[in-house]
Amino acid sequence: MEHGNTGSSRAYELRIVALIFFAWGFLFLDRSALSYIMPAILEDLQLTNGQIGQINMWQTIGFAVSGPLIAMLSDRSGKRKPILLAAIFATALFSGLSALANTYPMLLAMRFLVGASEGPILPLAMTLVAAASRENTFGRNAGIVNTGVGVIAYIVGPVLVTQSIAALNWHWAFVIISVPSFLLGVLIWKFAKEVRPRRESQNPQASRQPQAPQQPNDWQPEAEAERRVRFWEVFKYRNVLVCILISISFCGGYWILNAFSPLYLTTAGQMSIEQMGVIMSTMGVAGIVAAVGIPMLSDYIGRKTVSILFPALGALAPLGLYLFPTEWPGPAALIVFGPMFGSMVPIFMNIIPQESVPVQLKATASALIIGIGEIVGSFIVGAAGTYADLYGLAFVLLVSAAAAVLMAILGLGLKETLARKFRTQDQPVLEQAVR
Repeated sequence: MEHGNTGSSRAYELRIVALIFFAWGFLFLDRSALSYIMPAILEDLQLTNGQIGQINMWQTIGFAVSGPLIAMLSDRSGKRKPILLAAIFATALFSGLSALANTYPMLLAMRFLVGASEGPILPLAMTLVAAASRENTFGRNAGIVNTGVGVIAYIVGPVLVTQSIAALNWHWAFVIISVPSFLLGVLIWKFAKEVRPRRESQNPQASRQPQAPQQPNDWQPEAEAERRVRFWEVFKYRNVLVCILISISFCGGYWILNAFSPLYLTTAGQMSIEQMGVIMSTMGVAGIVAAVGIPMLSDYIGRKTVSILFPALGALAPLGLYLFPTEWPGPAALIVFGPMFGSMVPIFMNIIPQESVPVQLKATASALIIGIGEIVGSFIVGAAGTYADLYGLAFVLLVSAAAAVLMAILGLGLKETLARKFRTQDQPVLEQAVR
């Protein structure tokens, strides 16, 4: 089986993209389902807005801390698949065990473990996708993977979760959503191949000197030495630094929108849980177009242009909901512009860092961007819950809108990494992407 951007088997590429599409969609649902279940938990456990913010905050802290640590271990050891599988199975386990939580501390502990298990999954999974992608298909493939979030977590998920609550209870909802994640882990174990280290010069987007062609799966002794680098070397790349700041803004703003908009729709919007589930699922339908279309568009117009335009449009989602909570323009803005906000994840967390650093730093760069963004963003989300108790849920929507605008401003500082915009015989793209 062939791997790598040069000479990847199309059949293997499609298989990996399909597996990661479903796996990441259901694993993301394991994490985001808390927002859909929260109105039912709120009544049962008598939680305050501050406690809701704390649960989301510690779930995110677990995600943020584990991601970079385990990704660095993966880059150093060269083992992606075994670590990825362990993380998938652990996420499914702790998501299911959330059903047993009958107190605030127990629910907080279970959700922290869900976050800690899920943290390394996306950067490790994207190394499999990047290795399997042919030239100029990585943006498309990353977008397809991110579409799994829209299809499963935002279309199937809200209806599945809310109808499970209505038919059974919120405890069973946690159990039901954990089963597909476990099954997808089994399929990845059976069909995915380990990513073999190879010389960075094999990737035309990151090499500095042309080299003779090599077989994609040949083990290169030089690659073993190249892998032994210090993780802080990623900070010398300008795009990594800018993407960290964008990640902080995104994780603060988007997770506020994700955590509190279902509750806002059922309180200020005066909707039932079932009606809220339909709105969130409809947003997921719109998210399919954004999740595939925006990363694919970046394959043509550039990563930087997309990173400026669509966060600015995404700010209209929380702003519209703030201005029109009980009228149709509010949910409509959430449905249309919310996916534009969320679709930026693969751009700044995976595509730009993967194209900006050498192969031995790829998982580390993505994980640090995700981890630092998530851990700082988690405190923003936690603080938002406290301020929601003081000033109302409407206030945190303004914070979310401001974060989206800040993302667009930070996008101005990125260096373009798209190969077709800058490739020349003598000037590889990586040289454009560094400071």
